[in-house]
Amino acid sequence: MSSINFLQYSYFGNTIQTYLVAAGIFVVSLIIAIILNIIIRKTFNKFAKKTKTKLDDTILQIIQKVVIFIIVLGGVYFALKSLNFQENVWIYIEKATQVILIIKIFQGITLLSDFLIQTYVGRLIKNKDGFNLQLTRLITRIANIALWVIGTSMILNIFGYDIGALIAGLGIGGLAIALAAQDTLGNFFSSISIIADKPYKVGDVIAFDQYEGVIKDIGMRTTKIETFFGTMISVPNSTLAKAIVENMSKRRSRRDDGKIGLVYSSTPEQIKDAISIIKEILKVEKNITQDYRVFFTAYDPYSLRIEYTYYVKNPTDFNFFLQTTNKIHLSIKEKFDKAGIEMAFPTQTLYIQKDK
Repeated sequence: MSSINFLQYSYFGNTIQTYLVAAGIFVVSLIIAIILNIIIRKTFNKFAKKTKTKLDDTILQIIQKVVIFIIVLGGVYFALKSLNFQENVWIYIEKATQVILIIKIFQGITLLSDFLIQTYVGRLIKNKDGFNLQLTRLITRIANIALWVIGTSMILNIFGYDIGALIAGLGIGGLAIALAAQDTLGNFFSSISIIADKPYKVGDVIAFDQYEGVIKDIGMRTTKIETFFGTMISVPNSTLAKAIVENMSKRRSRRDDGKIGLVYSSTPEQIKDAISIIKEILKVEKNITQDYRVFFTAYDPYSLRIEYTYYVKNPTDFNFFLQTTNKIHLSIKEKFDKAGIEMAFPTQTLYIQKDK
């Protein structure tokens, strides 16, 4: 049996020669994609890193994520086209190829849109409060949604759906959709209100209700907050817009109040010494401001109360605050022990009188 006759054998409606041609088309497209990817990584990426603009980095990213994929997709398409398929099967292949092509093209457009908005729109609305970062993120998300709505409408059009009829249908059911999405719309407009009023921004430490943490992201629907317990919570923007929010990043320092009870057997001199010790510790501490207060304030049921207040610098760093308070509290304990000043704990003294 000659090799020529072997190539003419037919399987599933195609000869072996046809299958080899299809495989060759796919392999060629794959080789072209691999070579292009290597050239980009070895040559153009090094050049792009040396330039000040990020436009060339974005273009190279689009080529690697979109163009190279489209080259391979084209290889698959033309390889399949060289084969014989039933008409109804080929229709599905063409539609699937078109859908994938649209998705990849809009992925590239989205990457380019993100770069243009973050670079050029961000410059136009730039200010010192980081307002541009939040607004740029919001504009980017709205643009992405708009782009993918267009892409989705093109995909629906491929499958024969009438976009005009769909829009008309949305008009008829608009009231129902509005009622169903009123919470989402409320959160969206609340996010715009938060960004416009600027009560806080990404990176600020806020406290509201029983929560306290660092703002990680202000989205279209929710704001993500990382608590000091290490958990991430998502709070609807409408909830934050209505809540009383304390922006702790706006303050210059973080307050700490302390109370120490001395035993009732302490002499006035020991009370004065205790106050002086605390004042001296606070005076030499570099991590706090110098507007501290220390006073003998009350006669409690089982102790003589001394209260003190000081303000820790760097209010947004909770670990810094804890380290500072830890250092101060340990110093007070050590100095009191050396001075023989005794701290009180809940006790009761019973006097028993015998009957004569």
